[in-house]
Amino acid sequence: MSSTHSSLTQLRARLAALLMGVALLTLSGNALALTPRAALLADYQLIHPELLHNPYGVPVYVRSREQNDLLMAEVYGKVDYPLAQLEAALAAPSGWCDTLALTLNVKACVHDERDGQQWLTLYMGRKFYQPPAKAYQARYRFRTIASRSDYFEVSLSAADGPMGTHDYRTVLQAVAVRGGTLLHIRSAYRSSTASRWATSIYLATLGKGKIGFSPAGIDKDGRHRYVEGVRGAIERNTMRYYLALEAVLATRALPVHERFDARIQRWFALTERYHPQLYEMDRAEYLQAKRREHINQQRLQELQAPASGQKNTEE
Repeated sequence: MSSTHSSLTQLRARLAALLMGVALLTLSGNALALTPRAALLADYQLIHPELLHNPYGVPVYVRSREQNDLLMAEVYGKVDYPLAQLEAALAAPSGWCDTLALTLNVKACVHDERDGQQWLTLYMGRKFYQPPAKAYQARYRFRTIASRSDYFEVSLSAADGPMGTHDYRTVLQAVAVRGGTLLHIRSAYRSSTASRWATSIYLATLGKGKIGFSPAGIDKDGRHRYVEGVRGAIERNTMRYYLALEAVLATRALPVHERFDARIQRWFALTERYHPQLYEMDRAEYLQAKRREHINQQRLQELQAPASGQKNTEE
């Protein structure tokens, strides 16, 4: 009996490892004879327990990986909004500018269309207020991969970034599930020697002790420990993008002239749920900085040629 029980235990362990391997392959984008929608629904079944039972008390699941020069983080979350509402908010680059500009390091975001392709220009800077002239400009191509009643996918990609970093790619997938919509955001880039050196300096000084969201065991006092270092940093940034999406969805029913102020207040309130990971400044400082940056963004957008055929997601 004990021999049979041991064999069954080993079989279950191997099966669990196989299923996890399949999940990781799916998440990394490898084809396994599943459509992207079916793969996302399969992921949902695997991570459903994590969405229901986690230290945050909300249906969100975060993980990351570092492999050679590749850094990748992803967030899964279930939101109480229909898929059609999410697609309406994010089907055009203008909606992404509304969303990304809520986060700390984006000082402004403008969109345009060139040669039949849609683009975002992100002005990236420090967490506190900075004018666009002092920010780094990152140019991202915007692509709609799928836009159906049951599945939505868009991507942002940039060939190059600051300090020799490259191959930036952010993908948003969404699928309708019972009681709402499952969101999946995957963000990745490749580092360089210069960026790794700068990151090591940051992590030894201003970033020392900052944590991410992936579990890293239990400490001697029985408290949860979380990943640190570069994985913690990319997890924090990816979670900020996810919370920005939540803030945009939560405020779309408001009159257009009220949305921006409601969004920045909502975004800050959402980040406070994860105070140990995401706190950087007090509420008053954040709101003041974002109001000034919003004015700068509007001025920059007015200088862009109108993007032909692009609908305004604020209408």
